[in-house]
Amino acid sequence: MDKLPDPATDWLADAPLDPEQRHIWDHMRAELVAAREKIRDLEARVRLLERQPPDEEKQSILTRPEFNREVARMLAFDERYGGTSSVLYFDFEGLEKIAAQHGKAVANAAVREISDQLMKCVRGSDIVGRLAVDEFGVLLVRCDSSHAWKKGEQLSAQLYEALAEVHGCKLGVAISYGAYTFRENEDVGRGLKEAAQVLTKAKGGL
Repeated sequence: MDKLPDPATDWLADAPLDPEQRHIWDHMRAELVAAREKIRDLEARVRLLERQPPDEEKQSILTRPEFNREVARMLAFDERYGGTSSVLYFDFEGLEKIAAQHGKAVANAAVREISDQLMKCVRGSDIVGRLAVDEFGVLLVRCDSSHAWKKGEQLSAQLYEALAEVHGCKLGVAISYGAYTFRENEDVGRGLKEAAQVLTKAKGGL
């Protein structure tokens, strides 16, 4: 084996080694270089995964119990370490009628479009759940009331655009939304109930 040119690994470059000892040492150095390259590659992959979660995680829409559990977990985290979190509720009036009017394929495509838009437009730390047939929720971590309402307005506009026509069918879905910011030391059940009431009031204003 030829002598490796890297002085950073050849600590015995000037040592009086016989040919067999030099061969063994060069082999060990080659393994060290390969190990270092593998470590650098693994570190690069870890940094990439930290910046961009796997697709299956990004596309995960929680059920209502799962969503409520994540809200409770985040509120406990806020209570312990400080912080403010908010929840957005979206109601899609007419979503249930799409299957009867346009077929199940169009209805499923509309639900996928809603899910994709919500997942694409929130942070990786935020949580999205389908709470009912026509209702979705978004937990906005570290988000105060004013920013939550602005986010709700932004998402509502994007959802209207995305649902205007699906598979060539004009859906005419009406979207209402409400934002609720949890207070410090607030009971989760009471907070979610008040959040739902905010959405009910928003629907009444349509």
